[in-house]
Amino acid sequence: MKRVLIVIAILVAQSIPAVAESREKDLDRWVERDLIPYVRQQLLVHPRFRNETVMFVVLDDNTPSSSTNALALSIRDRLLAAAVATRGVAIGWQQGRSGTTLESTPQDCMHDDVHYYIGIELRQKLSGAYAVNVRALDLEDRNWVTGFGTRWQGRLSTSQRQAMRQERVDETFLGARDVPFTLAQTDLLAAHLAHQLSCTLKKRVQDDYVVSVDLVEPPAPGLEGTVQLISNNLANRQALTLSADASATNAVLSGKAHPIDGALHQYWVTVTPSRDSDEIAALSASAYVVLPDARQREAQPVVVAQTNVEPAPRAAPPPVSIPNAGKDALLAPLIIAAPGGHSDCGMYRCSMLQTEARVDTVVFFMEHQANHGLVRFGDSQCRSRTSARIARKGSPLRFPIAETSTEKRNWSEIEEWSLEPELDTYYALAVTDASVARRIANHMDKLPPRCGDALRPGLEDDQLRDWLAGLAILTARASEHVDWRAIAVRDVL
Repeated sequence: MKRVLIVIAILVAQSIPAVAESREKDLDRWVERDLIPYVRQQLLVHPRFRNETVMFVVLDDNTPSSSTNALALSIRDRLLAAAVATRGVAIGWQQGRSGTTLESTPQDCMHDDVHYYIGIELRQKLSGAYAVNVRALDLEDRNWVTGFGTRWQGRLSTSQRQAMRQERVDETFLGARDVPFTLAQTDLLAAHLAHQLSCTLKKRVQDDYVVSVDLVEPPAPGLEGTVQLISNNLANRQALTLSADASATNAVLSGKAHPIDGALHQYWVTVTPSRDSDEIAALSASAYVVLPDARQREAQPVVVAQTNVEPAPRAAPPPVSIPNAGKDALLAPLIIAAPGGHSDCGMYRCSMLQTEARVDTVVFFMEHQANHGLVRFGDSQCRSRTSARIARKGSPLRFPIAETSTEKRNWSEIEEWSLEPELDTYYALAVTDASVARRIANHMDKLPPRCGDALRPGLEDDQLRDWLAGLAILTARASEHVDWRAIAVRDVL
């Protein structure tokens, strides 16, 4: 029996991948002295990586994550920089490109075919220690690469723990639904789409595209000039020929933004044959971008060439579009109900904000106090971090608010977020994904808390506008996991 156990133990030990491990207390020193040399060597000598393109990502639950923290992303970026500087290592174009480089060579297009992810995962253990695991994922086989891997375990410094709490977006995934471009990144959007189109064009060596730019259809607000910028990038890459002479062209380059959900749009750039007789193929590329909702766009001011004219009253600010689940609502409509007993209210008189969860969800509550700004509701201890309620499917969810009218005629459901509501407005924000809920909770930490029945100064004006714009981006990236309900209350007590 002992011999059998020994043989089994040997077989099991042989089946475990050879993984380097370090318990170096200082994380920075481990990254520089151990991790970077190890990964650079493995990318050069490990047979699985020979002549293959790799990308470096941050992992969350064994899955590449577009939303991470500043510490994990800094480790990834240090590894990436070392790999880019290593001759013989091929890095995916999205990471290997320069933000200012417009050229795209056939070699760049070859780097679109990424076969391996080198993943960095940073976690806190139950013991309070932290661990970093580095592994390689074969994207074709969906398996971890045997014989590659290293790990660190130890304590983080104060600055490292602070960095771990700072939310960051991995721009490796820029252009995907959960990491859309913004209006401040139209140059990167143009370079991204031009790269996609140029690589497609290079595959069609038998076709000769002579293109004019479609400037007839009005572009989406904020994207003016984007098609022209894409065409300039394509010309620099020598992917096609541009011509201002319509009679000499055989295709038209055009772009259009299609609304997806609230502020989230998908921007398509297409090369379309200009005549039915042309035998060239139509081509297209797309990326996601966050644009102002049409309802938010203010009319241009009118200049009145008169004197002694009374100034026009200031227009009400446009509503803010925050995506929600639409017809597949996660929450029932909000109502205001009387408390069930003294224990519902604690130390002050209250009413109950009430809804019902249609799926298991995390719910955050906010109030926009008329003339006093937007606040988040805190818990009984009024902690600085945002609190949330867990709602189970089919169960009523009740939350105490300052005593107000429970007569239905005195409150109404709201379908838009206003910068300056005339009435007190209550919001319930539901999130069904834990990682999305964490990101929204971190964003809500920026709102002042209201923990009792007294009014508290909240966010207003430009600060509120910026906060709502951030919330719009967060919800647009995960609209299938987010829903909200709101009611405005005419308090007649």
